[in-house]
Amino acid sequence: MDPFTDINTFVRAAEAGNFTRAARVLRVTPSAVSKSVARLEAELGIQLFHRSPRQITLTGDGEAFFDVCRQGMTAIEDARSRLAGEAQPWRGKLRLCVPVSFGQYVVAPALSEWLAAHPGLDIELTLTDRHVDMTAERFDLAVMLGEVPDSRLVARPLPPHRFLTVAAPTYLEQHGSPSSPGDLGRHVCLRYVMADSGQFRTWTFSRGKEEYSHFPIGPLASDHVAVLLALAEGGRGILQAPHYVVAPALATGRLVAVLAGLDSIGAPLSVVYEKARHASARNRLAVEFLLALGNQL
Repeated sequence: MDPFTDINTFVRAAEAGNFTRAARVLRVTPSAVSKSVARLEAELGIQLFHRSPRQITLTGDGEAFFDVCRQGMTAIEDARSRLAGEAQPWRGKLRLCVPVSFGQYVVAPALSEWLAAHPGLDIELTLTDRHVDMTAERFDLAVMLGEVPDSRLVARPLPPHRFLTVAAPTYLEQHGSPSSPGDLGRHVCLRYVMADSGQFRTWTFSRGKEEYSHFPIGPLASDHVAVLLALAEGGRGILQAPHYVVAPALATGRLVAVLAGLDSIGAPLSVVYEKARHASARNRLAVEFLLALGNQL
């Protein structure tokens, strides 16, 4: 038996979290996957998976072995592509994780054209605003909000992204327009719930060296900016959101900017990856794609 067959089966099973799903990917039977993993465990003298009827999870030894195996297989795939003279050394699967609004309003519109230019890629895109565990959740790349909590990760910063404070003309006709951050206390503010903490995001403003903050008050809140955007366009309150979220509504007049003389900068964004995984051609390609998108904002 080719030892790489068992290692490949182990990696696919770890990625799938289930022998049956791995079998579908490998086009073999679940029994063949189970036997292959058992054979590898016997050879290594360790248990790689905790098994239950519905799922498998990596043991501590399995986690360590999986990281090494996946890096090795990525390197082998790249080497084979180069030796074969393939024009697409980036072929293969990439698991990406990005913040919800960045994914919906920045990544998604650009993804179709990027995939058309690189047809060998297999992309799994997850949208979440929480800080994911890159290793445990097996993401190749992520865009993270705020400080990156794991010093083992490489973080490539994106340019600061602006937030705009906006409202629908119908809301402003009924309630007037705030002339300063202090006026916001008399208005309905649409509140964003932060995924990691469950707290409401504080609105911030600056003019030169002067800084202002406002804790939004209002009966409407969501952890999804698209919900808040729809409420703002419906005249239900004032919204502060990334400029790339509200730009189309501003262009058509569905929303107008308020407090336009004040700047508001969002939490820093970074493209994040494990150093060892950047050796993959497809990872490097995806990093450059995400950095280019961020630099266009």
